[in-house]
Amino acid sequence: MQTPPGASRPIIITEIEQFGGAERSVAALSRWLYQRDLPNHVVTYFDRCNLAQYTTHPLQVVELKPGAGARKKIASLRAYFNQQPANSPKPLASGYQPALHATLAGQRGFHTLMHDTPSLFGDQDSRGLSTKLRIAVSNHIIGYGLRSGGNTIVTSEFLRSECRKDFNINAKIARMGGLETTVSIPPAQPVSDKLRMFSVCRIEPNKRIDWIIRALAELERADKPLSATVDWRLDLAGKGSLIPSLRGMAQDLGIGDRIHFHGFVRDEDLEQLFAQAHLFLMPAVQGYGIPAIESLQRGIPVLLHRESGVSDILLDTPWATVLTGGEENMAPALRSAIESILQGRHYTVLQPHLPTEDEWAERVATLCNWL
Repeated sequence: MQTPPGASRPIIITEIEQFGGAERSVAALSRWLYQRDLPNHVVTYFDRCNLAQYTTHPLQVVELKPGAGARKKIASLRAYFNQQPANSPKPLASGYQPALHATLAGQRGFHTLMHDTPSLFGDQDSRGLSTKLRIAVSNHIIGYGLRSGGNTIVTSEFLRSECRKDFNINAKIARMGGLETTVSIPPAQPVSDKLRMFSVCRIEPNKRIDWIIRALAELERADKPLSATVDWRLDLAGKGSLIPSLRGMAQDLGIGDRIHFHGFVRDEDLEQLFAQAHLFLMPAVQGYGIPAIESLQRGIPVLLHRESGVSDILLDTPWATVLTGGEENMAPALRSAIESILQGRHYTVLQPHLPTEDEWAERVATLCNWL
């Protein structure tokens, strides 16, 4: 284990399995710090996705590589903390498990990015008593660590409310941005020959891609099918376990030829999909939802669910159709969003202020007393 200098700011991600939203936010924060000559590094048990390959700056990743089991993992984290000088910058735990393990490893006064709380860890109704008890115990331990002097940082009102309920703390809000800095909104791209809808995410149950497919099928079965109003297609970027079943669903519903699963997409190809899109779809349940911000920054209207934290700042703009309730409301919301696109309503007003990665990173670094 290579120990960074004592002045380096440590960011803890206990398990790096894939490059998701949490990893992306850490990479953005690390880049912002690096650009201002503020040393920083990531601490993890295992880096299984080679996090540095996703960054545009040199990223130091300290892999602890403990033995199997939670005890050995926490012991390795404690050993890492014990090697740091007493006046080292306080660490930032990125997520629920890092906050739990940092507390158990004896850290006090650390800061936390709480990306998700237990209410977002899957179907709460299906949890057994032992699972609920384990989460309650973990929440109690984490709350002790979070209240020990550091700041807990979240992206939305929903997560702040959850942190108050689960950990008895008042978290600070730092709204995550999409692109690094503010960009000019491109000229309106009216629908010429085909309406192109787009979504990028891991194709898993909480992303509700099945809602999108069934809603599009419902619009096609209407007295006036959607395709009679405008030719259309849906592009889906991202890997996931549900792709085969969702592809089969689309075929069974008679719209398989209009729905295109692209799997993992390289950055340059992703930019091309964004450039062609007229409407971005994100009905998922999630703590925030950076892709919605990215889409708007590119001048693409979005449809999202109120259960995405980013909807806090998108409720009063025609650039966003905010869906509430269950799947029965998906088709009407989608119809409304498409009508808005075809009529160009969103381009008649300015967009709301959209946070950038740099604005978010500066606020996080300030809250961590890292400047």
